[in-house]
Amino acid sequence: MPTNKTPQEKYEEELKQEEHDHLHKPTAAAMTNHILANIHTMHVKLHQYHWYVKGPHFFALHEKFEDLYDENEEWFDKLAEVLLANGHKPISTTEKYLKYSSLKEDGADKYLSAERMVENLVDDYRVTLDLTTHTINMAGEAGQFVLEDTLIGYKDAIDKNIWMLQAFLGKETHEGDPAFETDEDDE
Repeated sequence: MPTNKTPQEKYEEELKQEEHDHLHKPTAAAMTNHILANIHTMHVKLHQYHWYVKGPHFFALHEKFEDLYDENEEWFDKLAEVLLANGHKPISTTEKYLKYSSLKEDGADKYLSAERMVENLVDDYRVTLDLTTHTINMAGEAGQFVLEDTLIGYKDAIDKNIWMLQAFLGKETHEGDPAFETDEDDE
């Protein structure tokens, strides 16, 4: 049965629900919106790097950055559609992406070395990986198995991207990752 609510009234209801989901006990859907915001920020950053990368690795990185932003776009759409299919509302405005992203972009990054661009991407993927892992656990605990499964697929893609970017830098996958560093006193 159709409602007689205006688009503005519907949006205000959505904002109330969003506030509730974030202020009380965050839900897997609410956390997935943070992942979407990170993907959006990465998409912009990957385009910047794709356009401005310079140096002897230009051809390889220009193509790789394009592959990564294409992959990002697929995950962005897939995760949003899983939310919609399960009665949730994915964020859909630049204002919300900026509010919920835990990643930062910087116009000065276009002047970074190619190596520093790759290092920044590894850092951003690691931040998003931590958020995704946490959200996978939340989705599983809440019995949201389709969301959990989709997030596991996304986590696998992030793991692969970190491995490949680290290999480009001549590093082991977990090298430089604080989550995997051991204290020398512990050995």
